[in-house]
Amino acid sequence: MLNIRSVLLSYCALVLLAIPVLAHAEWAPLSQLGLNKPLSLELNNLEGNTIHLQQYKGRVVLVNFWATWCEPCKEEFGELIYLQEKYQLQGLVVLAVNLAESRPRIKTFLQTNLVSENALPIVLDNSSLTYRAWKVRGIPTTYLVDRQGIVRAYWMGPIDAEDPSFLKLLLQTLK
Repeated sequence: MLNIRSVLLSYCALVLLAIPVLAHAEWAPLSQLGLNKPLSLELNNLEGNTIHLQQYKGRVVLVNFWATWCEPCKEEFGELIYLQEKYQLQGLVVLAVNLAESRPRIKTFLQTNLVSENALPIVLDNSSLTYRAWKVRGIPTTYLVDRQGIVRAYWMGPIDAEDPSFLKLLLQTLK
């Protein structure tokens, strides 16, 4: 009996130690999603204007998929605004792709959280077609698009704007 208990306790301890390692997000290649073709994006913003990913050619773009009901997305929103403000002079744009929510709901979210509607460009994926085309597996998920308009990697999970593993590839791409 003691041996089984010791083995179970040891196993539980190993699992608990592994959780932080497994929970740590990192940049991953698009090949993990089975994406091998150029990705495009054509969605309306909150004002109803069409935004194309290609209009940001020459800039580095973080395309972030999010929703107002997603707690990690809410927590991450400030990080995205911080990144946009800190690196915009180096050519960074953070494009927030909202997943299937109405304009009034998004505007209420922004007002409730004291976020300006102009803090980040927000586009609406009302039909989730872009979400599916980009093979997003969950939210929040962020894609890194280089200055030539090529999607280089994705980050599944919330972003920490000070995380060295997140910043390394972002800063390399901004050079």
